Amino acid sequence: MSEIRLGVEGEVANARRTITRVVEGLKPPASVRENVPSLEAICHADGVTLAPGERLISEPLLVAADEDPLALLDRYATHLGERMEARVPPRPPTGWCSWYYFYGENSEADVLANMVGIARERLPLEVILIDDGYETAIGDWLTPDPAKFPQGMGWLAEQIRAGGYVPGLWIAPFAASAGSQLFADHPDWVIRDEDGQPLVAWHHFGEVVHALDLTHPAVQEWLRTLFHTLSDEWGYGLFKLDFLYAGALAGQRHDPQMTRAQALRRGLEIIREVVGEKFLLGCGAPLGPCVGLVDGMRIGPDVAINWRPFWPDLSASAAENGLRNVVSRAFLHNRLWANDPDCVLVRTRDDESDLVLNEMRTLVSLVGLSGGLVLSGDNFPSIRPGRLKYLRQILPPYGQAAIPLDLFENELPELFVLPVQREFGAWLVVGVINWGDRTRKTTVDLARLGLEPGQPYHAYHYWRRRYLGVVRDRVTIPRHQPHETALLLLKPASEEPQFLTSTFHVTQGGVEVKAVDWTVDDGGRRVVVTLEKAGRQFGELLFAVPEPWRVAQAWLNGRRRGVNHIAPGVVGMGFHLEERAVVEMAFER
Repeated sequence: MSEIRLGVEGEVANARRTITRVVEGLKPPASVRENVPSLEAICHADGVTLAPGERLISEPLLVAADEDPLALLDRYATHLGERMEARVPPRPPTGWCSWYYFYGENSEADVLANMVGIARERLPLEVILIDDGYETAIGDWLTPDPAKFPQGMGWLAEQIRAGGYVPGLWIAPFAASAGSQLFADHPDWVIRDEDGQPLVAWHHFGEVVHALDLTHPAVQEWLRTLFHTLSDEWGYGLFKLDFLYAGALAGQRHDPQMTRAQALRRGLEIIREVVGEKFLLGCGAPLGPCVGLVDGMRIGPDVAINWRPFWPDLSASAAENGLRNVVSRAFLHNRLWANDPDCVLVRTRDDESDLVLNEMRTLVSLVGLSGGLVLSGDNFPSIRPGRLKYLRQILPPYGQAAIPLDLFENELPELFVLPVQREFGAWLVVGVINWGDRTRKTTVDLARLGLEPGQPYHAYHYWRRRYLGVVRDRVTIPRHQPHETALLLLKPASEEPQFLTSTFHVTQGGVEVKAVDWTVDDGGRRVVVTLEKAGRQFGELLFAVPEPWRVAQAWLNGRRRGVNHIAPGVVGMGFHLEERAVVEMAFER
């Protein structure tokens, strides 16, 4: 049987958008052909045979209609996550990854040097992730390169744990290179093409890589033994599982009654059974079959030190390509897993990067607004310390994803909007993106953001550290530069003094500000702002002080401090935040 067809016919009244999706990922990949007002959904059966009287049940089908296509995406992801028992971690992990500076050429000394650098800078990163390059060949995971990792991977994991971090390991578990010992010993373990030849999954730095047959009992037992060693004996606590699509490629398998999606899922089930509750990060994967088995998922191609790819391919490594997926797949976050937007690269152009300042800030902005994993891909021994402020400003992750309001209007969405709701207030942080190559004037209608027309809102430009004043119907960026994300705060304005914003995090108070307590006495007002954030970082708190109010006194951690006049009606206090700080300000008329 090659496919199962499901037909749905009828009128969809008062709805411009229709979403039709398979709401499980257990069975073969499904596609949908749409011809409104009728729909035909196809569930591929991958040639599974049925004996007389046998049945093969298709995936459940969800058909929904709504005026708001973003609501449909949310509904689809919510249904899929619930049916597949999605694993959503309580908070996304943070860490450092070796790939995006060394590209496989790092040694154990480089890993340890970066761990020392992270500790020296007091960066709140949790995982030290050793990416590709430690193995002698794809598939030969237990024989690390003796020249680069002479002490072995178990020893290195011990050093990482002793430093107070979680050791993480990259692996492509469903593949074996043509030159590997694994393939030499077990050529019958790989998927075959229609001519009976080993299927080529990809080329890894010029070497042919084959896909393992996950329906083969011997391959399944090998997976169990492999991850027992990596997890229990070596002690790694996070696994980045890459090139997972290899396990789902079409071809001849040991068990022809198992579909491609079922084979992939069986491989992941075995890994999950062995590692228990340790964090599994999927990468290069068909998304549906992984739900309920991985804790995090890379949702796009590799980021890179170049803005655009060297050839016109949306799957090629490039910052713009990666960010396109960060925005368009934001709705999957916290519904199917924790989204992994890939690494942030904040280093300068003289340190192995071609990203200009605006491109780097856009990368940081969209990763920060996405709410998912935050992994650094820089080299801490060589990075300019001043650049680390950009990394600090997205740590820790906020946890909630922004919304691409114009996802169904623009090929590259330009409005990435994060509603921030705290006990002490609510505001919007809006990433206004210029994907183009020319400077332009950009105007955003506040009603488009869901704000009430005619009402006053404070506007603050985060990266330029510029108060834009009180706006009512729209906010304008007169010179919106190429590849720049203007990160704007919009907060309801009042005739009373207000806590306006914090520059310690891109959410501008959503993470680091723990409380804002106001009291009224003798006609004046007093505010106490409590901040908590791991590490050490310089930043500023801003307060709106409309006429006829003025600042009477200010304190930092109980000691008198002066304030800076930022703009008419706005004052600020800059300071180094080390773990915790209390800012107090008294206002009078």
